[in-house]
Amino acid sequence: MDKKETNRIRQNKVFLINTLSGNVDIILQYVQQAQLISSHDYNNLSDISSRQQKVIYLLDKLMNRGEKICCQFIEILRQEDILDIFPTLKDHAVIASPAMTSPSKCSSQVSQYKITRNPRGTCVIINNVSFKNSKERTGSDKDQEYLAKVFRWLGFEVVEHRNKTAAEMKNLLENLGETVDGDCFVCCILSHGEGEGVHGTDDAVVSVDQIRDPFTGINCKGLAGKPKLFLIQACRGGKNQKRVQVQTDGPEDEESEMEVDGGDFDITIPSDTDFLIARSTTDGYYSYRDSKEGSWFIQSLCRNLEKHCPMGTDIQTILLSVNDEVSRLGIKSKQMPVQEVAMRMKLVLLPV
Repeated sequence: MDKKETNRIRQNKVFLINTLSGNVDIILQYVQQAQLISSHDYNNLSDISSRQQKVIYLLDKLMNRGEKICCQFIEILRQEDILDIFPTLKDHAVIASPAMTSPSKCSSQVSQYKITRNPRGTCVIINNVSFKNSKERTGSDKDQEYLAKVFRWLGFEVVEHRNKTAAEMKNLLENLGETVDGDCFVCCILSHGEGEGVHGTDDAVVSVDQIRDPFTGINCKGLAGKPKLFLIQACRGGKNQKRVQVQTDGPEDEESEMEVDGGDFDITIPSDTDFLIARSTTDGYYSYRDSKEGSWFIQSLCRNLEKHCPMGTDIQTILLSVNDEVSRLGIKSKQMPVQEVAMRMKLVLLPV
């Protein structure tokens, strides 16, 4: 078999290592969402501390997977969003001459979930602000208001809940799983968290399985084969993201007053299909919330949904824009959202 694209990567490997290592986590997100690597490979690559070593292992993994995968990777490098992040790619031979690459080899048409009903489905928002022992989550009401506004605009029936104990959260989710219907389901949880899950207002924990399981294909017949989107605003640890120096085109502003949302919050990819779990930060790190304006992640998410949904952009691509925007916020403290994807098709949500 002709290995034109595999050889293209191999011949330009040093350039790609030097170029992509500046923001390799963005590339990993694109590659994982395009399913060019497995979730296991993605997690292993994410754990590598050296950015250059991440790129080396990624390129080796892609070349070992064959010509079609390399072809798809080069198509990713040609995307406008990637060229904006890595401008030195634009005039380089590694992405030159698109005509050399056969579209029939590089890509297969990815289907979209059928989203035609009105309302589209249910969007449930659980906003825990006041707690028995933990600090009040000031600013979270801004997130709740923005989420409700955007998902109503997108055609969802929005159901809002505030200040629920752990038992109330469990019952609420279990009851929803028994009754919910529609073309799509969205669950937004805004709360403190720790290693085992999220806190109710009584500081008891709701585990990840208790959040997710009511909506699997076995337990929720109404959502079998339908996309299920979980948006989680909570810390996943007590560490601050380290910053790296990048060039900017303007002055940096002082940081506004910030707070964090608790301890380690660990979600795993569900065994069932059609789930997308978007988390506000990477494993082990703080997730920031402005006490007046709301959280970095949720505010960015809503802005990007408003901007890109009318253009027919799929949700995973929109979340990449959120990743990029949030990663640029802050001066002393940084944050990087992540997504875990078990989707079979693209999810496109158009305003009604």
